[in-house]
Amino acid sequence: MKYFTLDLDGEEINFRLTSADSVELEKKTGVKLLDFIQDYSITTIVTLLRYMRKSSVQNFSEKDAYALFDKLVDNGYALEDIETKIIMETCVVSGFLKQSDLDSILEKKEEKKQEIQATQEA
Repeated sequence: MKYFTLDLDGEEINFRLTSADSVELEKKTGVKLLDFIQDYSITTIVTLLRYMRKSSVQNFSEKDAYALFDKLVDNGYALEDIETKIIMETCVVSGFLKQSDLDSILEKKEEKKQEIQATQEA
């Protein structure tokens, strides 16, 4: 099984979203997965972290997911970083997004940031 792997404080952390977990997540939330991953709320991010760790850590709990989120923040990850560098990358490895789709999303985000920055500087 393929994983998106992150080295965090010398610990290798594997992320993957299985088809069974994605169906469970859709049933639980009532939201399609690709819509759900675009929600930047902390609740959504923590929920996704939990489901993305379940395939490599049995009984990975919501409490564990909160601790992981806090550890990521303590290591310099902002909410946006967790969304793009972990969750979306995991979706690529898990087959829910193509790498070209992720590249396009990231490119559009960067263009929007530059647009906002140019407006603020003007």
